Amino acid sequence: MNKNIKLTPLHCIFYVYHTFAFGSDGKLNQDEKKIISSFMFRWVGQDKEKMSQVISETLNWSKENIDNINNQIGTMISMVEFLKSQSSFDTFKREYFLMDIRNIARSDGNFIDQQKKWHDMLANILELNIRISQSSLEDINGAVKKVEKRKIGFRR
Repeated sequence: MNKNIKLTPLHCIFYVYHTFAFGSDGKLNQDEKKIISSFMFRWVGQDKEKMSQVISETLNWSKENIDNINNQIGTMISMVEFLKSQSSFDTFKREYFLMDIRNIARSDGNFIDQQKKWHDMLANILELNIRISQSSLEDINGAVKKVEKRKIGFRR
Protein backbone atom coordinates (compact mmCIF):
# COMPACT_ATOMS: atom_id res chain seq x y z
CA MET A 1 0.00 0.00 0.00
CA ASN A 2 1.21 3.48 -0.85
CA LYS A 3 2.09 5.63 2.16
CA ASN A 4 0.51 8.55 0.34
CA ILE A 5 -2.99 7.06 0.27
CA LYS A 6 -5.69 9.69 0.12
CA LEU A 7 -7.39 9.18 3.42
CA THR A 8 -11.02 10.27 3.47
CA PRO A 9 -13.11 11.44 6.40
CA LEU A 10 -14.41 7.87 6.65
CA HIS A 11 -10.85 6.55 7.09
CA CYS A 12 -10.29 9.18 9.77
CA ILE A 13 -13.49 8.31 11.62
CA PHE A 14 -12.54 4.63 11.72
CA TYR A 15 -8.98 5.42 12.77
CA VAL A 16 -10.20 7.56 15.67
CA TYR A 17 -12.72 4.94 16.79
CA HIS A 18 -10.11 2.18 16.62
CA THR A 19 -7.39 4.21 18.32
CA PHE A 20 -9.77 5.38 21.02
CA ALA A 21 -10.81 1.81 21.83
CA PHE A 22 -7.38 0.19 21.55
CA GLY A 23 -4.96 2.97 22.49
CA SER A 24 -6.35 3.71 25.91
CA ASP A 25 -5.88 0.23 27.38
CA GLY A 26 -4.02 -1.78 24.72
CA LYS A 27 -7.00 -4.09 24.16
CA LEU A 28 -9.68 -4.32 21.53
CA ASN A 29 -12.35 -6.78 22.62
CA GLN A 30 -15.25 -8.22 20.66
CA ASP A 31 -17.79 -5.77 22.09
CA GLU A 32 -15.65 -2.83 20.99
CA LYS A 33 -15.14 -4.33 17.53
CA LYS A 34 -18.86 -4.97 17.16
CA ILE A 35 -19.92 -1.45 18.14
CA ILE A 36 -17.24 0.18 15.98
CA SER A 37 -18.42 -1.90 13.01
CA SER A 38 -22.04 -0.90 13.59
CA PHE A 39 -21.08 2.79 13.74
CA MET A 40 -18.96 2.52 10.60
CA PHE A 41 -21.80 0.71 8.82
CA ARG A 42 -23.97 3.76 9.54
CA TRP A 43 -21.27 6.25 8.40
CA VAL A 44 -20.76 4.45 5.05
CA GLY A 45 -24.49 4.46 4.28
CA GLN A 46 -24.90 0.76 5.13
CA ASP A 47 -22.54 -0.34 2.37
CA LYS A 48 -20.72 -3.43 3.70
CA GLU A 49 -18.20 -3.48 0.87
CA LYS A 50 -17.26 0.15 1.38
CA MET A 51 -17.03 -0.39 5.13
CA SER A 52 -14.68 -3.34 4.69
CA GLN A 53 -12.54 -1.35 2.27
CA VAL A 54 -12.27 1.65 4.62
CA ILE A 55 -11.38 -0.56 7.59
CA SER A 56 -8.82 -2.58 5.65
CA GLU A 57 -7.16 0.46 4.07
CA THR A 58 -7.03 2.29 7.38
CA LEU A 59 -5.54 -0.64 9.29
CA ASN A 60 -2.94 -1.19 6.54
CA TRP A 61 -2.10 2.53 6.43
CA SER A 62 -1.75 2.53 10.21
CA LYS A 63 0.59 -0.49 10.20
CA GLU A 64 2.84 1.28 7.68
CA ASN A 65 2.81 4.74 9.25
CA ILE A 66 2.29 4.43 13.00
CA ASP A 67 5.11 2.96 15.06
CA ASN A 68 4.38 4.00 18.66
CA ILE A 69 1.62 5.23 20.98
CA ASN A 70 2.69 8.89 20.73
CA ASN A 71 2.40 8.77 16.93
CA GLN A 72 -0.92 6.98 17.29
CA ILE A 73 -2.36 9.68 19.55
CA GLY A 74 -0.85 12.53 17.50
CA THR A 75 -2.41 11.06 14.38
CA MET A 76 -5.78 10.67 16.11
CA ILE A 77 -5.72 14.35 17.12
CA SER A 78 -4.63 15.42 13.62
CA MET A 79 -7.46 13.42 12.08
CA VAL A 80 -10.03 15.00 14.37
CA GLU A 81 -8.70 18.43 13.39
CA PHE A 82 -9.05 17.41 9.74
CA LEU A 83 -12.62 16.20 10.32
CA LYS A 84 -13.50 19.50 12.01
CA SER A 85 -12.19 21.41 8.97
CA GLN A 86 -14.60 19.60 6.64
CA SER A 87 -17.70 21.66 5.83
CA SER A 88 -19.76 18.46 5.65
CA PHE A 89 -18.74 17.56 9.23
CA ASP A 90 -21.24 19.96 10.77
CA THR A 91 -22.20 20.33 14.43
CA PHE A 92 -24.77 17.55 14.18
CA LYS A 93 -22.19 15.10 12.81
CA ARG A 94 -19.60 16.23 15.37
CA GLU A 95 -22.03 15.55 18.21
CA TYR A 96 -22.95 12.17 16.73
CA PHE A 97 -19.26 11.31 16.39
CA LEU A 98 -18.59 12.26 20.01
CA MET A 99 -21.59 10.26 21.17
CA ASP A 100 -20.14 7.27 19.31
CA ILE A 101 -16.85 7.81 21.17
CA ARG A 102 -18.67 7.61 24.52
CA ASN A 103 -20.53 4.49 23.42
CA ILE A 104 -17.29 2.83 22.32
CA ALA A 105 -15.78 3.64 25.71
CA ARG A 106 -18.76 2.08 27.51
CA SER A 107 -18.96 -0.99 25.26
CA ASP A 108 -16.40 -3.01 27.23
CA GLY A 109 -18.01 -2.03 30.54
CA ASN A 110 -15.00 0.04 31.61
CA PHE A 111 -15.04 3.75 30.74
CA ILE A 112 -11.58 4.55 32.07
CA ASP A 113 -10.18 7.96 33.04
CA GLN A 114 -7.83 8.02 30.02
CA GLN A 115 -10.81 7.61 27.69
CA LYS A 116 -12.71 10.36 29.48
CA LYS A 117 -9.78 12.74 29.06
CA TRP A 118 -9.37 11.80 25.38
CA HIS A 119 -13.09 12.34 24.89
CA ASP A 120 -12.79 15.83 26.35
CA MET A 121 -9.77 16.56 24.17
CA LEU A 122 -11.73 15.53 21.07
CA ALA A 123 -14.71 17.62 22.19
CA ASN A 124 -12.36 20.58 22.66
CA ILE A 125 -10.97 20.23 19.13
CA LEU A 126 -14.48 19.85 17.70
CA GLU A 127 -15.58 22.95 19.62
CA LEU A 128 -18.30 21.07 21.48
CA ASN A 129 -18.92 22.04 25.07
CA ILE A 130 -19.25 18.47 26.33
CA ARG A 131 -16.93 17.38 29.12
CA ILE A 132 -17.06 14.16 31.10
CA SER A 133 -13.65 13.91 32.79
CA GLN A 134 -12.58 15.50 36.04
CA SER A 135 -9.98 17.55 34.14
CA SER A 136 -10.36 21.30 34.03
CA LEU A 137 -10.78 23.11 30.73
CA GLU A 138 -7.26 24.48 31.23
CA ASP A 139 -5.90 20.92 31.63
CA ILE A 140 -7.72 19.78 28.49
CA ASN A 141 -6.46 22.75 26.47
CA GLY A 142 -2.92 22.08 27.70
CA ALA A 143 -3.16 18.37 26.85
CA VAL A 144 -4.32 19.15 23.30
CA LYS A 145 -1.46 21.63 22.82
CA LYS A 146 1.11 19.09 24.07
CA VAL A 147 0.18 16.47 21.48
CA GLU A 148 2.62 16.43 18.59
CA LYS A 149 0.53 16.72 15.45
CA ARG A 150 1.32 14.30 12.63
CA LYS A 151 1.20 14.51 8.89
CA ILE A 152 -1.37 12.09 7.64
CA GLY A 153 -2.18 10.68 4.20
CA PHE A 154 -4.30 13.52 2.94
CA ARG A 155 -1.79 16.15 4.04
CA ARG A 156 1.18 14.84 2.05
